[in-house]
Amino acid sequence: MGREVEIVSPPRRIISLVPSQTEFLIDIGAPVVGRTKFCIHPNDKVKEIPIIGGTKNFLFDAIRNLKPDLIIGNKEENYQEGIRELEKEFPVWMSDIYSLDDAFGMMQNLGQICEKDERAKEVFRTCQLAVENVKESKSGGVVYLIWKNP
Repeated sequence: MGREVEIVSPPRRIISLVPSQTEFLIDIGAPVVGRTKFCIHPNDKVKEIPIIGGTKNFLFDAIRNLKPDLIIGNKEENYQEGIRELEKEFPVWMSDIYSLDDAFGMMQNLGQICEKDERAKEVFRTCQLAVENVKESKSGGVVYLIWKNP
């Protein structure tokens, strides 16, 4: 987005605006205190985390009340006007993912930001191995479905 973000490391109160990034943050043990209504995995852990609206309609008062020291979003997933409003009050780190390598880079970056490098590397290696197994497969197929109850 052409801007710098100053992050107090490690963040102690993270709001995630992206379902896949919420799941990753929880998996590495990052302190997620707010999520969107679409952040539903892992179910047993997110049900205790307050909802701050959707990916494209933030509840700004709910976000303020949670007092995040970092908000994490995605350029394609979230709406620019909302992000611009949030960054007036909070550090907002945005991912911009076009490829699998970008996704892996996001995982490494968030691991570093949250000082959860080792756990992030474990998740990264598991994902990399899964990708390699699919590439080496001689049969079967893969379909990736997104949205409501695919």
